[in-house]
Amino acid sequence: MQAKIEKQKKDTAYASASLKYWNREASHKMGRNRITKGLSRSKSDAYSRALWALGKGRVQQEALYKAKQQFVTRDTAGEKFGTSRARGFRGGQGMAKKYEDLLAKQSQIESSIDNTFGRNMDVMNQKITRNYQNQMAKNRQALGVRPEYGMPVMMPPKDKAGQNWANLQLALSIAGMGAGFIGK
Repeated sequence: MQAKIEKQKKDTAYASASLKYWNREASHKMGRNRITKGLSRSKSDAYSRALWALGKGRVQQEALYKAKQQFVTRDTAGEKFGTSRARGFRGGQGMAKKYEDLLAKQSQIESSIDNTFGRNMDVMNQKITRNYQNQMAKNRQALGVRPEYGMPVMMPPKDKAGQNWANLQLALSIAGMGAGFIGK
């Protein structure tokens, strides 16, 4: 009787743990979907920021090209042949310096755009990936381990031989009583 009670307790505890695990599993699946959406949004946001930086760079390049165009369209009539464009403009060395500044600014803009889509984008993607992995690990850890039933409850052994002898003895005593009634 004690073994049956123990088995019922064990079955009840296992069913309860299984239900709790099922609830955590449902939360785990919803969390996994939520984290994956966050990954997608983060990557999209990073790409949008990079495109925004590219747009700003292109606006700056447009202004730079307009400034460069002023050098090209200036009236250079009457200037000596064989001199560079930057030196040939009216203004001499000052104009050359302005042209060098424009080239430096163009180099800076192109470098910024290259970094935005190169190194900086890679760093951002690495950060996003690590955050995703950390969130997934926390979500999996919150799930916990599956419940196990464990070792079976041992029932006390039945004495089948002794029970058979008891049954045989009962049958013989009944037969003896029955023979006593028949013989009278």
